[in-house]
Amino acid sequence: MKKKIAALTAAVLTMSMALTACGNKEPQETPTEAEINVITDGELVNSDSGNAEGETTTTEFVDPAELLGLDSDELGTDPSFDSDPAETTLPENHEDVVSMIEAGGTTTAKTAVMADYNIDCTTRYGYNQLNEAEQKLYRDILEAANSIRLKVDLDESVTDEMWIKVFGMVYNQEPELFWLSAARMAKGKLWYWEIDPDIISGMQKEIDAKVSEILTAVQGMSDWEKLEYFHDYIVLHNNFVKDDNSSTTTIYNSFIGGNIQCAGYAKSMHYLCDLVGIEAMTVVGTNDANSSHAWNVVKVDGKWYNLDTTWDDPILTNVDVTNIRHRYFLVPDEWIHNKSHYNINKKITGTQVTYFTPPACTDSDLNYFKVKNELYTDKDSADKALREKMKSCAANSLRTAEIRVSDKAIYDALTSSASLKEYASWIKGENSNVTAVSSNCDPNTLVIELNLAY
Repeated sequence: MKKKIAALTAAVLTMSMALTACGNKEPQETPTEAEINVITDGELVNSDSGNAEGETTTTEFVDPAELLGLDSDELGTDPSFDSDPAETTLPENHEDVVSMIEAGGTTTAKTAVMADYNIDCTTRYGYNQLNEAEQKLYRDILEAANSIRLKVDLDESVTDEMWIKVFGMVYNQEPELFWLSAARMAKGKLWYWEIDPDIISGMQKEIDAKVSEILTAVQGMSDWEKLEYFHDYIVLHNNFVKDDNSSTTTIYNSFIGGNIQCAGYAKSMHYLCDLVGIEAMTVVGTNDANSSHAWNVVKVDGKWYNLDTTWDDPILTNVDVTNIRHRYFLVPDEWIHNKSHYNINKKITGTQVTYFTPPACTDSDLNYFKVKNELYTDKDSADKALREKMKSCAANSLRTAEIRVSDKAIYDALTSSASLKEYASWIKGENSNVTAVSSNCDPNTLVIELNLAY
């Protein structure tokens, strides 16, 4: 029987605030995603899902804003629950993936360094904060998603709140499920960006081939060095996009497509950490305007740190592939909580839930600037280092010169209006290729960042 695909626009995890939004983006409208599902003769069916042939689905849908922590008016669509979504086409990348599979482009075998992804969900930090019933639901959702089933069998003990909490955790803590969609939600029902197992298998082979290259590059490195490589790779090989398609919140687009949103950044870091045995999790929250965001918490040398690749990826009108920041590389909670990152792992609109409480990040010993010896405790040494950084960047046509200082007084002295003007005048005198200097300094992390234009 001929398959058709259903779609409905809905909100996704994104942020829209200049300087403190996903990737420091300009304000933007909340994008939309297309959900897909198999319908036959106008009725939602799946012979492998446990649904009876021809069974119609009349379940009342939960507003997707409920899951994602957005206000309904942010969706840009009627937030009413519609059980009869409009028919549309397959995801944008469907035909490209089919063509690649048919051409043999995704048959690259795994190399010796490509580990099978066999993470036991019961080892997840968040999973172990769930009660027994929630843990069972987590496993049931995970198993159904891996089987691409549309329905999860539930008993009457599963409330709407419990479903929202546990589904949200599976969606965020299992980055391997790149075909699972959160664009729409109903208790006991699942939606997918792709439902053809052969297509999914082909996409996974593409991911495996790329990830194998990354794992080869980090062989023999310490965990800190691996995280630095992963961080820089994700930032330099991806571009934050305002518009959404079927995979911008997934690891597929991070490793293959290159256009992602904050969830794509966080999930790809999470996935790589899983493969090399670094304990990690995806954490969600908001900025001070309650726009949603996602980042990671990782464990290095027995201590927990925040790591935000999205906000370390500057977004430029003219893309500069050499441009990268390290402002949020292994930072403690004190530097970001309730300063740039709010409502940690909470959904604050609609049905309010806390997914789980992440471990406290209280240490700064492995912060990027400390490990790289780019943390300065007095004004003169910081001034000298910043000038050396600027000269080095100018000589190599690089954009970002960044250091960190130890206290606010030094920060204020070096970032005053007079100081910034003097730095700009000085570097243009040192190197005539520099045409302008802009400041993107951060008083929360005490990172001084000056950007050179040529």
